[in-house]
Amino acid sequence: MNGLRHSREQAGCSQTAFADLLQVPHDTYRTWDSGRRIVPRRILDRARRLADTQCGQRLPLQQLAAEYGIHVRTLRQAARDGRLVATFSTHTVFGRPIAFASRDAVVDFKRRFYKRTTRWTVRPLAACLDVPEHYDQELRDLRRTARLSQHALAARIGAANRAVIYQWEARKRRPSPLFWQRVMRLKETLGAEAHTGSSVAAS
Repeated sequence: MNGLRHSREQAGCSQTAFADLLQVPHDTYRTWDSGRRIVPRRILDRARRLADTQCGQRLPLQQLAAEYGIHVRTLRQAARDGRLVATFSTHTVFGRPIAFASRDAVVDFKRRFYKRTTRWTVRPLAACLDVPEHYDQELRDLRRTARLSQHALAARIGAANRAVIYQWEARKRRPSPLFWQRVMRLKETLGAEAHTGSSVAAS
């Protein structure tokens, strides 16, 4: 059996979703999945790791919406404002990054926020819509101050992998307003943690 297709089916993903997780073009993936082209070894290895770990935990929001009876737009909005813990692919649809989440994250979202009247207070996205011109330098300064690797920063803000951070810092790509909002929240969190640590040391 096609090893790539086996990994995808084991993970319970569609071709499009699995291609997004592998960060390869959809058309290229389809030729591999159908057996029309030989799959590179590095792609096979990555697919197996995804099936064993990531993809088994993180699924497309469309699939999760159907499983849990929640409108997919509700999950997308929750992923954008932080109520749903999600990971975002480097691929986009209509300019928006594709989000993946775990079943546990959806269960937590339903328990804490779904159809609740309690106000969810979050910093408005509009407050972070402007990505600064020198975003690359700000990212490097943040990593240096917080002693974070590119991989660690990607994990903290829900980016797909360290390559995303590298592309931003090299100005090969520009962060979306959504990701920049997450960077600013992380910066605020780290600043608060540093202040707390200084206060404890002083006492």
